[in-house]
Amino acid sequence: MTSAVLGWDIGGVNTKVARIDHNQAAAPRVVSIAYELQRDLSALPSVLRSAADQLGATPHDQHGLTMTAELSQAFRTKREGVDFVLDAMVSVFSSDRLHVYIVPGEFVSPEVAKTRTLEVAASNWSATAHWVARRIPTCILIDVGSTTTDLIPILQGEVQAEGTTDPDRLLSGELVYTGAVRTPVEAVATRVPLRKGTAGVSAEAFALMGDVHVWLGRLASKNYTSPTPDGRPATREYAGERLARAVCADREMLDERAITSMATAFARAQCDLIAGALQRLKKRHPLIGTAVLAGLGEFIGREAAECSGLNVVSLAHQIGPAAITAPAFAVASLLCESLMLHSR
Repeated sequence: MTSAVLGWDIGGVNTKVARIDHNQAAAPRVVSIAYELQRDLSALPSVLRSAADQLGATPHDQHGLTMTAELSQAFRTKREGVDFVLDAMVSVFSSDRLHVYIVPGEFVSPEVAKTRTLEVAASNWSATAHWVARRIPTCILIDVGSTTTDLIPILQGEVQAEGTTDPDRLLSGELVYTGAVRTPVEAVATRVPLRKGTAGVSAEAFALMGDVHVWLGRLASKNYTSPTPDGRPATREYAGERLARAVCADREMLDERAITSMATAFARAQCDLIAGALQRLKKRHPLIGTAVLAGLGEFIGREAAECSGLNVVSLAHQIGPAAITAPAFAVASLLCESLMLHSR
């Protein structure tokens, strides 16, 4: 066995890694680096090295990999994206210590991974779901990240996802394309309260849901992990300015009460989007009464789950801050278990 296992979740805008001891005795350590692939593809190897160095990685460590980076506009196809990420990982870490997680729930070599593109692409939700299934056998996993929300039904220890690719998951309602930070507000609601009526929302990406949640005190500015639409800081003051612009106004035209009313409407609409998808899943799986919450936007998932009549269990209570980067932790943990099994 090795001294540690690193689990990687490489996205188009964030690179996340979790480090755990091979026996999982110590608390996991995690690093998340905001890095947009399409801005500078050549920087990925250095980002990987930096993240590994921050966790004290050694050449003896093993690495588990999931990804969503293949959807980046830097690539014309998912195959191109998967191959690029695999090549970057192999350029930094030894290929014989790299284990690629695929949607069916197993690890394959980088060479095999290149022949199974659509099982490698967007495999991170599967890692989290399979890890949760071994501990909470009947539940719906709700992982609200900065960009998307995964809703994964688990029944009697078996992952019951209908979709495996992103398009199929969007069809099944198991992927809801809304998150705690990067979602433009106009993708959540097209009208919001203003003065004594409702106003249409400009489709100019003037504000993100990160602005909504920072303004309402639900998200810390340090967790606003995306560039802001106007390039100004992710503080409450500037969040309010961006929200005012969403209705083509400014802070000299709108007071704090007006901004709060708009922000509350956006937050409620986002909750309703997720709760609606949860209701679809509950109809398919009426025996499930518990939601397991993970991700940066756990507070959003909690509201949606409670609105849907589900009991809630926070993954953060079990694995601490690693719950924010749950797929990275999960793939590291699953790889530990796999390595221990094969060493017997």
